[in-house]
Amino acid sequence: MARILVADDEPSICSAFEAVLAAEGHTTLTAANGRDALRLFREQRPDLVFLDVRMPGMDGIEALREMAAIDASVPVIVMTAYGTLDTAADALRAGAFDYLGKPLELAQIRRLLQRALHAPANGDAVTTVAADNAATAPVRELVGKGAAAQELFKRIVLLADNDLSVLIQGESGVGKELVARAIHRRGKRATEPFVAINCAAIPEQLMESELFGHERGAFTDAKQARPGRFELAGAGTMFLDEISDLPLQLQSKLLRVLQERSFERVGGTTAFAFRARLLCATNQDLAAAVAAGHFREDLYHRINLVTLTVPPLRERREDIPELVQSLLREANREADKSITAVEQAVLERLRAHDWPGNVRELEHVIRRSVLAAKGSTLTVHDLSLESGSTGLHPVGLITATAPLDAVATAVIAVGAGLAEPPPLHELAMTRLEQALIAEAMKATNGNQVAAAKLLGISRSTLRAKLSS
Repeated sequence: MARILVADDEPSICSAFEAVLAAEGHTTLTAANGRDALRLFREQRPDLVFLDVRMPGMDGIEALREMAAIDASVPVIVMTAYGTLDTAADALRAGAFDYLGKPLELAQIRRLLQRALHAPANGDAVTTVAADNAATAPVRELVGKGAAAQELFKRIVLLADNDLSVLIQGESGVGKELVARAIHRRGKRATEPFVAINCAAIPEQLMESELFGHERGAFTDAKQARPGRFELAGAGTMFLDEISDLPLQLQSKLLRVLQERSFERVGGTTAFAFRARLLCATNQDLAAAVAAGHFREDLYHRINLVTLTVPPLRERREDIPELVQSLLREANREADKSITAVEQAVLERLRAHDWPGNVRELEHVIRRSVLAAKGSTLTVHDLSLESGSTGLHPVGLITATAPLDAVATAVIAVGAGLAEPPPLHELAMTRLEQALIAEAMKATNGNQVAAAKLLGISRSTLRAKLSS
């Protein structure tokens, strides 16, 4: 599972996180101040960071900026007992994945944990790249020789030179943003900006300003006017990732922008023309979200002129050798190593893996393995599929200890000062249900219809439980 760094000057909080994360199968690194957190970040390169704002010495925001400079792909969740809009905005603009106010809630930690570990590969809540095809900009290319990959590449080429809105669908980690960037780079807007925003990673109260900008005095502490992402996109490409997480109120405003091709900044009256091409992505079933009333049907049809589905890695295992070579080059640059060969046994092991995290999971495996490698060849002894495990993702048995572990975790968390959890019986039953669903999804390779049948529930019920 994941290696997670927790930085907080309260030992009880660190201990509680260790218990909670251990119950979820993760490894925890702890630090009592920003400098120690930064050192562990450099040395251990965790998969996720929980970072307190107020710590002795280097504070959390400063540590966050340093971490982003080292590796912006690692999600960082900022925590503070002194929650203000300014602090949240500072954290998010410094590159935080999300922002948590104390006291913390166990359910909220679990939800964020799942979302952050399946976050877009760049890890940034908001990413803006001007002239993305510049020679100086490092660009990761899509690779693959298999039939599924080749069909995807053909669709990208066909879509690149027109201005149709495209909805890119696929599981977390398949590379939906890479597909959007590939469409942009190969089209007539390639010399214009590519602006990406992750709708799932920005608090609702900040989202409107991030999208459309704001005028001076539009709200407390808006001391100067600021352009939004739609304005920065200019005549380039605007990419809305995880569009299914856009709040309903903003869905209405987005629909109006697309209909009128203009928008106003928050607190302003001047109309700005929207000239960019719109690309959207989701890992959810938007048609089901429309049926459930969570997504506007008129907006769904507006953004879904063309649908592009990115296949999961388990359906394109033949592409793994090429993906490994591409990711190996990146990992070599990051770790300042020169691994030039990969054992055949490594490739066989990787082909046999079920890849629930798709290409993003493969990327993390290669990075960890390169760090562990001693020579110029990547061997099975270097391979780290699950933060140190050498096996595959087996379809495991659910033991009677799972609910008991949840109860023990809740007791420890209460003693450490986290928010009061739900009744222990409810918590134990919830954990048992989550374990059953996880095993059913593994046993059916992520097929929701088959998993629902195995569990004896409807697909809509399963989908609701997976998204909760």
